[in-house]
Formats: sequence, structure tokens, C-alpha cells
Amino acid sequence: MWGTRCGLALVLVTGMALAGCSTTVAGVAAPERSGSSSAAPASAPSGKPFDDAQGRFRLIPPSGWVADDSGEQGTAALFLEPRSAATETRGFSANINLLVVPSPVDLSTAVTGARKELTSLDGYASTADESLVLRDGTPAHLLGGTFVDPGSGLELRNEQLFAVHGGSAIVATGTSLAGSWETYEPVLDAALRSLTVNA
Repeated sequence: MWGTRCGLALVLVTGMALAGCSTTVAGVAAPERSGSSSAAPASAPSGKPFDDAQGRFRLIPPSGWVADDSGEQGTAALFLEPRSAATETRGFSANINLLVVPSPVDLSTAVTGARKELTSLDGYASTADESLVLRDGTPAHLLGGTFVDPGSGLELRNEQLFAVHGGSAIVATGTSLAGSWETYEPVLDAALRSLTVNA
């Protein structure tokens, strides 16, 4: 029973990253910058590899995206698309965030809990649910969906990549406006699938 409760706590943290407040919290509307097994796809991310300062993971973000590893947003790392006239007009920056949280449960249990939590998001509709293996051989799971951000009312779409390793869950989330997903999907998906977990 204790393991189940802790697993739900992990899911709540993940849900907050998805649908938190309207300030710059990874995976939500970010108007201000202060804020079956499958292999990785053939397309590769184009940015410079980012290594977590604590040595927990590596991810290759899209080229030119702005990195924030200050932890101020409650994330291990946050990457925002470069500011442009288009992002100013939309009042939103596509983003990738990484959370590392304690997890006494295995990957399957964490993903089952995340599925349940995601259905509580306003207007949530699943778009992806796929088991995969990271490039370093770590089992992982990809969930994707559309939902309405409660703080801004924006319709968003994201993908979340879950891995559990050494008592921690590493959750990488790529988010864009739902209407812009086709533009961002290739770079977000490639970046998430570049994740490797350090032993």
C-alpha cells in the first residue's frame, strides 16, 4: 500500500508539470521566459548534448533552444524555443522539461498511475501510449495527449517520456500549442528520445 501511495505522489508531481499555474512551469503556457518496443527514430536532435549537473541524465535539445537548469521552475532542466515574433504573438513558447523525482515504484506502476492522473486534465485526449527502450538500453514509456491548460485556457499537446532508474523517475516532457504540434513534433520527439539515463 505504501508503494501505491508514493506512486500516486509521483504522478501528482508530473501532473503539476503538465497543467500547473500560468507562470513559466515546464509543460504549460509559458508567456515569460523567467521561466510494443521500438527503437529511437532515425532523425536525430540537432542541439548540443545537455548533461545534468548531478550526472543523472543526458538529453540533446533542439538547436538554439534556451536552457535553464537553475531549478527555479521545479525542474532538473527546462528548454524553451528561441523567442521570436511568432512566440510573442502566441504568448507561448514550446518547451521541454525534465523532472527527476523519487520513485519507489517500477516503470509499469508509474505509467499506470500517470495514465489515471492525465485523464483528470481538462479535455484530455490520449494521442500516444508506447513502450520503448532508450539508446542506453533503459526501458521507458511514452505517453502523449492534448489538454486545456487551466491557467491560460490554451489547448496544448505534449509527449512525456518516463524512465525509472535507481529509485528515481525521470520524466521528459515536450509541449507545444496543439495547433502547432505538427511543426514542433519532429524536434520534440527526437529530443525526448535522445534521453539517456546515467547508471
